[in-house]
Amino acid sequence: MNKLALLALVFMISCAHTTASKASKITAVVPTKNEVNVASPLLPRGIDFGATIKVVAFSSSANQDVAQPIWATIAGNNPDLFLFMGDNVQASKAGQKSLTEQYHKLDHISGYRSFREKIPFMATWNDKDYGQKEFLQYWAYVANSTSFGQEGIYHAKIIGPKKKQVQIVMLDTRSFRTKADDAKATLLGDIQWDWLEGQLKRPAQVRMIVSSIPLIATEHGTDRWADFPKERQRFFDLLKKTGARNVVVFSGNRHQSSIAKTGVKNWGILFDITASPINEPLAAAEEDSAFQGSAYAGESFGLAQIDWSSKKISLQIRDINNKTVNSVSFKIK
Repeated sequence: MNKLALLALVFMISCAHTTASKASKITAVVPTKNEVNVASPLLPRGIDFGATIKVVAFSSSANQDVAQPIWATIAGNNPDLFLFMGDNVQASKAGQKSLTEQYHKLDHISGYRSFREKIPFMATWNDKDYGQKEFLQYWAYVANSTSFGQEGIYHAKIIGPKKKQVQIVMLDTRSFRTKADDAKATLLGDIQWDWLEGQLKRPAQVRMIVSSIPLIATEHGTDRWADFPKERQRFFDLLKKTGARNVVVFSGNRHQSSIAKTGVKNWGILFDITASPINEPLAAAEEDSAFQGSAYAGESFGLAQIDWSSKKISLQIRDINNKTVNSVSFKIK
């Protein structure tokens, strides 16, 4: 073998060795299919503000350390929007002290991850996921939906074309709350009340107001608007003052689902649909005289279906198998 041939052979062996080494290194760091899903960043679907809203799903109370199979059921309804109504992660037990880490765990749940990448979300908080810095970091759209330097995370969006506009109002029932036994107890605070009045004066055909705690029920639970009777009445009075129509309240927290109804004098009938939980339901449902039908203790979610042609809204509670366990409807006026 001449010198030139020998040099060529050495070069080929060197290249082969380098290529093999690179391939070996690449193979060593390539994760499995499941690990790719876990390691890759979640890419949430944004809101299309021009879209006509026909189906809205909503629920609350999720423990990220427990399986959440209900997401596949919710996804099967092809909602245009999902409303996460508080306790979206749980940071109240041992080993759950870092909210950032709990959100990280939530992102690793494949059903949730797949759903959130396909369906736009809006969110508010409750006591178990209360933490403004972490909330705004995770729900980045909220930071862009609130005033600069705003205390609390209340915000609202109007979605849809003219004459088919749906207003979503996400209340903050935590940031301004004072002790319930105080004669001057507040739940929303004057700044948020003024903001809410302004929102209810904006043009919209349907209004969905989200509260992390039940508004109407007065006989069950301990975390509810009924603990703040003056604030509760102020809400009803504001409906009358603004003349807002086609308002429905969605609420969470209770680890059971129910439909509550009340008559607001000189305004009309108001429904409060409590949808909870994503997982970890109560052993048995608690009842209330304001409930329409029975409360449901089981993994569940709410579904609002808007039929614009017949001007009708159907409000349903569905279980993990997508069975409707309770429902009510009303006409859009």
